[in-house]
Amino acid sequence: MTLLIADDQSIILDGLEALLAHSQEVQVVGRASNGIEAVARTKELKPDVVLMDINMPEMDGIEATKALLKCCDKTKVLVLSMHDHKELVHEVMDAGASGYVLKNVGKEELMEALRIVATGQRYLAREIRAVLEQPDRFKDRNGEVHYTALTKREKEIVKLICMERTTHEIATALYLSPQTVDTHRKNILHKLDIRNIAGLVIYAKDRGWC
Repeated sequence: MTLLIADDQSIILDGLEALLAHSQEVQVVGRASNGIEAVARTKELKPDVVLMDINMPEMDGIEATKALLKCCDKTKVLVLSMHDHKELVHEVMDAGASGYVLKNVGKEELMEALRIVATGQRYLAREIRAVLEQPDRFKDRNGEVHYTALTKREKEIVKLICMERTTHEIATALYLSPQTVDTHRKNILHKLDIRNIAGLVIYAKDRGWC
């Protein structure tokens, strides 16, 4: 199987290449250090699998996954991340990724995940399956039947919150009323199953938004 590795840290790229260098099953055909480069290299090389980080500059791994699958629908994406937030995993899988493993993965499990994803099946690390099975912590989702991603407007508000903007400042910047901003904030916390703004900032940092 041919593999493209996408991560913004050179030490991770070098480590993964070294780890897979002697594999008879995997041929690393390229690497990318941001989402835009990952999409471009995928178009050029048509790898069987892209091993994708989430938090990357210019375009994150989730947006890159969406973009590359539109042009290279035979390529599969296996996300390799240090983050295990439930809503983040949902967003990754909704973007079209075929699997999700954590960066503490061992070589044997990584190889198993690559094999499974390359055949068109889904692979979720044991830790990720456990996270998805956990009940919601801070909210009542009665009546909700599935995960709902943040809207473009909600993402804008999260980024402004990370910049320590007040409700009135956010309202002015986005031409909204303060009441509307407060409503968006409540909806954001509800969707992400996060208790407070401190937790929201941590999530946003995981996404590379601040």
